[in-house]
Amino acid sequence: MSHRIAICQPHYVPWIGYFEMIDRVDEFVFLDDVDVIMREWKTRNRIRKERMGTETKWLTVPIERGSRRGTHLCEARIGGESTWRRKHQDALRAVYDRTPFFDDAYRLLQDGLTREATTLADLNIALIEDICSYLGITTPLRRSSELGTTGHKTDKLVAVCLAVGADGCLANNGSAGYLEPERFNEHLIRVDFQDYQHPTFRQTSGGVELPFLSHLSILDLIANHGLESLRILRAGSPRCTV
Repeated sequence: MSHRIAICQPHYVPWIGYFEMIDRVDEFVFLDDVDVIMREWKTRNRIRKERMGTETKWLTVPIERGSRRGTHLCEARIGGESTWRRKHQDALRAVYDRTPFFDDAYRLLQDGLTREATTLADLNIALIEDICSYLGITTPLRRSSELGTTGHKTDKLVAVCLAVGADGCLANNGSAGYLEPERFNEHLIRVDFQDYQHPTFRQTSGGVELPFLSHLSILDLIANHGLESLRILRAGSPRCTV
């Protein structure tokens, strides 16, 4: 029986394409035993900046100085004062409190931020797990740090596939620049690229329809559409290419 997986670093409250990838595979592996890089999706994501505006703002997770270079995501310790967690919640409330399903989005963020997560991977994975549960995505999730694999870039991904018995791997388009499909082919592992097309959907505040902003955190979609979010994110009409 075919077993296709996706492998991706755990992002902070990711965009909807991240969850579409999880939804399309038989198993999803969080690549959490690679080095943290600051100012990437692992430590931050975007929401609308103002209720009625067209600009965006970053929600950034602070990382201890000693964990910013040469530290794996599963070991990178969250830094800063605890106030950053409240600031993220306050920022979401200030912008989305008049959306139809604000309470759902706020509760997901609040529950994740009030957990006792001390590492970046623990925080991000807990939030993703909660959001998957809310959306109804049942794909099994696991961490690469539990597999004992080694290697760099393509070799690392191939090793993860072999460790879980996968014969297929769904890769995001961002990996096309370094991925070596021939290395997968050597082990009879088929590689497809996600090629996700971001769907448009209604974004409102207080009943007023807003200019559409794409590629925000999935919290934006949930705040606007609640449990309909899974149906909407599946509408991205992905086209896989070998």
